[in-house]
Amino acid sequence: MLKLPTSAFALLKKLPAPLGAALACLVLAGPAMAAEAGADSDADARQERAQAAKQVQAERKAARAEIAAQRAVIDRRRTALESECYQRFAVEDCLRQAREEAREQDKPLRERELQINDEERKERAAQRLEDIEAKKAQKAASSMQAKERPPAAQRDTQAIRAQRAQDAQQRAAQQASHQRDRQAQIEQRQSAQEQERRAAARAQFEAKQKEAAERKARAADAARDRGPQAAPLPAPPAPAAP
Repeated sequence: MLKLPTSAFALLKKLPAPLGAALACLVLAGPAMAAEAGADSDADARQERAQAAKQVQAERKAARAEIAAQRAVIDRRRTALESECYQRFAVEDCLRQAREEAREQDKPLRERELQINDEERKERAAQRLEDIEAKKAQKAASSMQAKERPPAAQRDTQAIRAQRAQDAQQRAAQQASHQRDRQAQIEQRQSAQEQERRAAARAQFEAKQKEAAERKARAADAARDRGPQAAPLPAPPAPAAP
């Protein structure tokens, strides 16, 4: 709250009551009016900067269009000169001279184009710095507001954090349950596949055993059908040594 000096109070007492009250109100309302005037001034400054930026962008756009038009004229002239060069005897020298002339004509256009690009690059860098400073100021203001937050708001924040923590725990539990169910399904599927593999192996083994038994039985039947076989003849004696 603004405090008036003693001399100011003495001066106000000497004035008529209505006039003194009015002056006192003006003096006390001074800081608020100054703050409001400062905010209006900042808004006007931002608006002026925005308008100036739009004007600069429009001028640069026009300059780029003019550069493109002049460059198109240079290209058309170079193309025409190159066409004439093919009608002459020294074609290569003529072409080199035509292209060198086109480069010399394009040189100031290129310099102007580079200047525009450099100006835009510097403005973008300045805008990035301004945005960074604005974010820092906003963060500092938010931090100050958080420090000055009343106890009720702090309790609300704690409740929100507790609710978020509870929600996170619920999500973690649901995710764990989902993973367990998925693992159980995988194990159940693997167990069924293992049982099918064992059943197939058992059936294959039994089929082989049955086939071997049938083959053995067929061999025994064939031996019975052939009857007893005669004993083989003895081997001839070895010749005597001389």
